[in-house]
Amino acid sequence: MAGARRRVEMINMMCSTDSAVAGRPNPMPRRGQVKVAIVLGLLHSFSSIFSPTPRPRAGVHLS
Repeated sequence: MAGARRRVEMINMMCSTDSAVAGRPNPMPRRGQVKVAIVLGLLHSFSSIFSPTPRPRAGVHLS
């Protein structure tokens, strides 16, 4: 009985939603954080495409 209880406790610890309690080094992102990161990445890409500062082209050296 004690062995079964220990096994259930280990499974519960591995399946825990709180990553810090489970001992994992990287906690899962909270709800909405992934969407915000994607939107910010897209905004950064669009702003760099439409920015007035010229970007050096591949293979062209300015020196």
